[in-house]
Amino acid sequence: MLIKRVRNYLQKRSDQNAELGWANVWRETCNGIGWLQNMPSISPGRSAVGYNYLYVMSRILNELEPHHVLDLGLGISSTLISKYFEEKKLADGLHMICEHDRDWIQFYCRKHPLSSYSQIAEQELVTKNYRGCDYYAYKGLGKDVAGHTFSVVSIDAPYGYAGGGASRRDILEFLPGILERHFAVVIDDYNRAGERRTVRDIKKVLDKNRIPYAEGSYPGLSHVCVIVSKKDQFLCTL
Repeated sequence: MLIKRVRNYLQKRSDQNAELGWANVWRETCNGIGWLQNMPSISPGRSAVGYNYLYVMSRILNELEPHHVLDLGLGISSTLISKYFEEKKLADGLHMICEHDRDWIQFYCRKHPLSSYSQIAEQELVTKNYRGCDYYAYKGLGKDVAGHTFSVVSIDAPYGYAGGGASRRDILEFLPGILERHFAVVIDDYNRAGERRTVRDIKKVLDKNRIPYAEGSYPGLSHVCVIVSKKDQFLCTL
């Protein structure tokens, strides 16, 4: 028991140090990317995405230059992605945000106005079961993603902490159909069992459909996993 507590303590300290490192890296990255200038004030961490996510997503947006982004969970990720679209002004740009909490939508959008390319699809939150594990899901995701494809998919919702061994699995039934030829799937909270299981199942779908990909992870207080098209595997080692 004592050994386990010591290991957990050391791992937590390691993750905290990694998070501080990512904070510095992201700030330096902001200085070198034009559309990140004058970034609105944000507060990473706790229940929001961390600096490792902000760094990775910033680099992915800057390198892939996506026209279509699916953003599961309204929050700091949405502000970052919205800023990208606001600056790029893509004629066919689409930033689709899925969120279930109407009060949160109203509160967040009052404080953090989004670009005209950002569309919020309000979802109904339901409970599903996968192999004995209950997890939260979006009931109407299918109707909102129908007919769309995306270069970038950000997964930071629905709630992931209730599922235990299953979490944030909504996207699986739409893969690989919604992915464009060059793609990046970014999953926050990869340190949790449910998200790790979802990542394994995403890779199974890609393998089944013979779609080459690469995988990488970025540790911090909350770990981030990226799964990208094989030709864009450099995004796994940023």
